[in-house]
Amino acid sequence: MFRVTTTLATTLLLAGCTTLGQPYVAPSVDTNARYGTAVAGGAKSVTANTMWWRAFNDSQLNALIEAGLKQNLTVAQAVERVIAARETAAASGIGLPTGSASGSAAAEGNSAGGDVELNRSATATLNWEIDLFGGLAKRREAAQASIDAATEEANMARLTLIGDIATAYVEARGYQDRIHIARTTLESQNQTLALTRKQNEVGVVTRLDVTQLAGDVASTAASIPALEISLNESIHRLGVLLGQQPSALKSMFAAATQIPRLSGSVQAGIPSDLMRDRPDIRKAERTLAEAAANIGVAQSDLYPSLTLAGNLSVSSSTSWSLGPTLSLPIFNRGALQATVRLEESDARQAYLAYRETVLEAVEEIENALVGFSKQQARRSELAKSYTSYSEATDIADDLYRAGDTTLLDLLTAQRSLYDARDSLAQSSVAVATQYIILCKALGGGWNISGATTAESRS
Repeated sequence: MFRVTTTLATTLLLAGCTTLGQPYVAPSVDTNARYGTAVAGGAKSVTANTMWWRAFNDSQLNALIEAGLKQNLTVAQAVERVIAARETAAASGIGLPTGSASGSAAAEGNSAGGDVELNRSATATLNWEIDLFGGLAKRREAAQASIDAATEEANMARLTLIGDIATAYVEARGYQDRIHIARTTLESQNQTLALTRKQNEVGVVTRLDVTQLAGDVASTAASIPALEISLNESIHRLGVLLGQQPSALKSMFAAATQIPRLSGSVQAGIPSDLMRDRPDIRKAERTLAEAAANIGVAQSDLYPSLTLAGNLSVSSSTSWSLGPTLSLPIFNRGALQATVRLEESDARQAYLAYRETVLEAVEEIENALVGFSKQQARRSELAKSYTSYSEATDIADDLYRAGDTTLLDLLTAQRSLYDARDSLAQSSVAVATQYIILCKALGGGWNISGATTAESRS
């Protein structure tokens, strides 16, 4: 009785030990109070639940993004990794008792006759590790952090997908607009070529004028196939992003529409918002939390472990046993201490990676703010250029038809107008693309209200 009492007293004493490791607190990273580039007043802020793409007022783009979030295969894979992480944690059974049971029955007899004996037996075992120093709690903490990191990776996939769909759509509409510009220019050039040939027949212009203009016509015509290639590539990209065949969305682009234009601007918020809105930063923080928990796990292995074990056996007689088993690390203590130092090194690496992720996110936003602002300014100047060249071309065309200027002057005006229109179209795409880059850098849209995901249903 004295031995049992002493064992129970020791068990109670150990159970009162303090949990190892300090409570984890997410670290803060010093950032500036505001970004270096300001945006126009009255702009809307972008957060994780902001559907920023609706600023384009394009119902087709809205529908594509909604479908992509449900159908994209990369996102689906990321969601499955979240489910796998949860099931892995559940399968490990951290802190839960383990046990088994078995039974048998057999009839025995012999050739000499006599009674047949029926032998039956059953056994059951149970083992339950007591969390003396918080090692099991730290294991659960690490497992949850791993699940959280996988969840943030899925959020990263959603954020990337939204940006990719919006970019591919804007580029496709841009190529359609540039094809329209090229065809309109080609039609105008063909009309001028027909007039020039008539003038050549009556000796007003030379054969050189005709061949020069014919060369311009061929050059403009040659630009169209290259643009059509790029258009089809963008359409095919959209199809795959939606988890469909590459050519599945061609009917959507059978008729051209204008390049999506913004109905407002965007407010970048403050750098500290990134900790809340950027999935990559959230993932880096969860990876750090997992590494910190693993330090506690390694530290707990340096201390005694206690397991309650029970056994029950029933056959012709019944026997049972129940009691604690105490294990002490002695000869492998040096290896266990090295494991602690290894986990501490991993945690320091995770912290440095977290800091780097934050700084790179701020850099990305600073670059996007500058790019968005400068692309808007560039488009404004290109619009003025297009207006001037359009007026100049009308004047040159009237003068040429009246015989008051040379064909060279008209060709120069037409080339300048074509270049100005094409540059303006490209600039419109660049402004929209830079807006997409900025909103993506701000972590906007991956957590839109009402979104349903497989990992949340799991």
